[in-house]
Amino acid sequence: MPQHGHHPRPAGLARTNFTACRETADPALEHALADKATLCGIPRPQVTVYRHLFATRQSGTCSDCRVKAVAA
Repeated sequence: MPQHGHHPRPAGLARTNFTACRETADPALEHALADKATLCGIPRPQVTVYRHLFATRQSGTCSDCRVKAVAA
């Protein structure tokens, strides 16, 4: 029986985690970094990377990155 708040994933799908970062020139929002750019399209050289994962439920995060991270 699933626990309250737990949403089972279909078989074969693993949780996807993204590194947290902020745009270097405008650090107001936290973004999700994937490979060479954020999920919303900011190139990797334009962000400062943090040593924690992007949290989709945290306030102060980019809404485009949040939506794409949840969809991943």
